Amino acid sequence: MIRMVAERGRAILLGAVLVAASAMTATPRSAGAQRVTLRIRPPVGDTLRMAMQQQFDLAPEDSTGAIERSMTGALLVWTHAVVLGRSGTTTDLVSITDSVVVQPPSAAALPPLRDAKRALEGRSVHMRVSEDGELNIERRGGEALGLGPNMPSLLPSAAVRVGESWTRELQVPLSTTRNAVAKVHTTFRLDSLSEGGGIAYVSLRGDVSHDHAEDRGGMTGRTTGTLTGTLQVDRRLGWITDSRMTVTLLSTAAPAGRPPTRLHVRIAQSMRALPER
Repeated sequence: MIRMVAERGRAILLGAVLVAASAMTATPRSAGAQRVTLRIRPPVGDTLRMAMQQQFDLAPEDSTGAIERSMTGALLVWTHAVVLGRSGTTTDLVSITDSVVVQPPSAAALPPLRDAKRALEGRSVHMRVSEDGELNIERRGGEALGLGPNMPSLLPSAAVRVGESWTRELQVPLSTTRNAVAKVHTTFRLDSLSEGGGIAYVSLRGDVSHDHAEDRGGMTGRTTGTLTGTLQVDRRLGWITDSRMTVTLLSTAAPAGRPPTRLHVRIAQSMRALPER
């Protein structure tokens, strides 16, 4: 069970890389009735270097329903993306994973994290991202990362004012070895803009829900929870440059012919991206 949830945590990290939230480094202000556009449009030729850190806490329940001792682990990933070109509203990038460090919470969780390290480190993946954040990943690269070939758009399709919201139905993979995908109904809100409007601060909240009977692997039960965080969008660079999010899950799963187990999972992720000219 711990191995299964460790795999889910790894996949959630990768699937949510563009929906993580920001540590606000500038003083935000209200922009009144001003409408602004939020777009993913980095300059062609730029190299975008990113560092992600994910900490996850696993707390299984015993047979009485009491929570046992929590186990903590971490995954650190350093990547860089080269902006190859642009066609209309779509940007072509190649993303390369430079290094991965894993800190497993237990010996049982080491194999999936070690597999994640092997699958990620040195991996080069071609991606196409639209201005509203819709992501298309080459099939082989997406499978290696535990992702599907497409990720829905994150940003609004039209200009928005401070205080306005938009919703997206996201899908986040829960496992890299099974067809397990959680639906995340997510509400985004433009909270504020920095002085001059160059940085947009966006908050997000989503409800995670997945029925394991849909996995077609003999598993029953549900995974439910919440996703909260913020995005910092650099409107001049055209990229999400700083982020932070927290995913809280309760997984009740019963493999075929075995009693159900319950596991509380908390995943905290931070990401920072800076351009390299």
